[in-house]
Amino acid sequence: MSKKQSNWKYVLILAATGAVAAVGGKISQCVVDSMHESTLIPPMEPAQADTVASQVLDMKCAACHAQDATYSKFLNFFSFGLMRDHVEGAKRAFTLTPDSSVRSGNVDYLKMDYVLRTRRMPPASYSAVHFGSRLTPQDVAILRNRYKETGAAARAFAPIAPAVAPASNLEEARIYLGYLLYHDGRLSTNNKVSCASCHDLTKGGTDNLPKSEGVPGPDGLPQLGGVNAPSNLNAAGHIRQFWDGRAADLKEQAGGPPLNPVEMGFACVADWDIIAHKLSNDPEIVALFAYVFGERGINADTITTAIAAYEQTLVTPDSAFDRYLKGDEKALTDSQKAGMKLFVELGCATCHSGPALGGISFEYINTHADLRALATPAGYTEGAFGLRDFTRKEEHKDMFRVPTLRNVALTAPYFHTGTVNSLQEAVSIMLKTQNGAGVTSEDTVKNITRFLEAQTGKLYGKPANALKPEDVKLKPVTPQS
Repeated sequence: MSKKQSNWKYVLILAATGAVAAVGGKISQCVVDSMHESTLIPPMEPAQADTVASQVLDMKCAACHAQDATYSKFLNFFSFGLMRDHVEGAKRAFTLTPDSSVRSGNVDYLKMDYVLRTRRMPPASYSAVHFGSRLTPQDVAILRNRYKETGAAARAFAPIAPAVAPASNLEEARIYLGYLLYHDGRLSTNNKVSCASCHDLTKGGTDNLPKSEGVPGPDGLPQLGGVNAPSNLNAAGHIRQFWDGRAADLKEQAGGPPLNPVEMGFACVADWDIIAHKLSNDPEIVALFAYVFGERGINADTITTAIAAYEQTLVTPDSAFDRYLKGDEKALTDSQKAGMKLFVELGCATCHSGPALGGISFEYINTHADLRALATPAGYTEGAFGLRDFTRKEEHKDMFRVPTLRNVALTAPYFHTGTVNSLQEAVSIMLKTQNGAGVTSEDTVKNITRFLEAQTGKLYGKPANALKPEDVKLKPVTPQS
């Protein structure tokens, strides 16, 4: 890659590094720096601003944050491993060439803006031995003002959009068929375990168990899954599906559990024929498949397509936070507003961003401290290593998809381990492992927790925390000729 091409990649990042939280159509003051940076730099034409900003990144950031950044093993030895720690730590946090398979660009932009606002980069241990590497106020002004001039700043927060109403009877029938299949135990070997068994819509799209119960094992007892079942509410916008990202989308995800010997019992692709045969004995199911898919019939492709169509509709708009974002200042309590401010100031919003407040990136669970050490009881063991289990790349070890925080008050126990029952405790652990905050005040944790409780939305027009089984039933759809 030429120097010019490299610089343009940097400029693309700069186009949104000042991403801010938009609240009620106004820019939230909790993410606006008090410093008047525009007074520190002279007016520039866009092309000149691009060049100057790229030069700052090249001189002050690229040594550690470039995708191909390296270090001298000889000098690293004499620095007692400090050079290695700087480069490897930098790449874990953020690279100047975004990897769209790991996180969306919006997360990268928010991360850079966070360190610019808080002046956390470069670390003192780096600038102490690399003279001239510290970002000056003018450097920060150049980087932050360049993106402002482009008008391409991204929003950290956005309301959940309501589900789009079906445009036709055919589309409505596809969704209804998916609903029936989602709740159908015939997708499992014992005809009892369905998608809804682990993703109960009356429980925030989870089962509220540390690990989900699958089909019985040789001892006749339910087998347990390897990780805690994540919520599938608002999952359509996730970067990938599952904690380890092994499914690209909802359709691919729907094909996973039936062929999992622990979860639903089947083991190979050929077993879809068994599932299709069982479903073919149900006249209503057969009629819907014929109407929706025609000659494509009942098979793995059509089954998972229908389930994905249904899951696309499982969105929960109209939370207190959504109403606040739309301008209702009274929708949040004072404690929740204080929690929102802390949520941004402490960097939570860099990863838990977007409409779902998460789901759009994979991040390390041990940025500042080991989550497993803090969130698991003595004697607990688990073999999940996140994204590495899917990509087989060692650098992806311990990277897990960031969970959505929508409806998070309903989805205990928390983390992929399912070992933390209290939302307040989960917040405290996150501040230690991801922010490095160490001991935080009780009020800080309490207010952030209250803010997260404001994320409970509505499904089918009813509060997600008060849903009954009859509330999540869909009316039958009759195919039209």
